[in-house]
Parts: sequence; structure tokens; C-alpha cells
Amino acid sequence: MGEAAPALGHPPRLSREGLLDTDVPAEVADHVVAALTQALSNAARHARATRVEVTVRATTDEVVLTVADNGVGVPEAGRRSGLANLRERARAVGGTFGIEGPAGSGTRLVWRAPLRV
Repeated sequence: MGEAAPALGHPPRLSREGLLDTDVPAEVADHVVAALTQALSNAARHARATRVEVTVRATTDEVVLTVADNGVGVPEAGRRSGLANLRERARAVGGTFGIEGPAGSGTRLVWRAPLRV
């Protein structure tokens, strides 16, 4: 995550909850890391945000990655390959991906994957 600071212009804020190292299977963890990398890349390239907050939370049932920024939001039109990649990664492990926030007021990406089948 430290690699994102130069591209963003500031370090993202990170919050972690739960037993991430022991409760998240390696396959799911790989997807979480890739999803985080994609989300931070999107924020750096498109959001023009001055604040990015990352939360990774593991419960007994799922891992939830949330990346929120105060940037320009997701425009109605335009390329969505990064967002499609996030959605596909979630589906690959039986999870979901959603985007919250109207254009112009920041974005909140929520990526979820179950820990037990």
C-alpha cells in the first residue's frame, strides 16, 4: 500500500479488523490484495482525491475490503475496465462488488468474499 502514496499524492489511511492473517485463505487473500491494488490505482488515476481510506475487515463469514475517497466520483460514461476487473475478481471467489456515491462526491468501493463455502 505504501507504493500508492506517490501516485495518490498522499498516503492512504488503513484500518484493519479481524484475524486477516489466519482466517483469510491464501486464494482469497491474493484476490483481496489485487482488488486493493486496482482500487488504489483507480483512485490515483481518476478520482483527484485528497483523501483515500482503506478498510479490510475479516469476520467469521467474510472478508470485506472498502476503499473510499473524496474525489470526483465515478462518471456515468467512460471506461470501466478496472471496475469490471474488481467485479470479476469478487465473482471468482463467490463474492460481490459494489460502488456507492454519486458522481462528483467521492466513491466508496466495497469488495466482499466469503471465507467459508
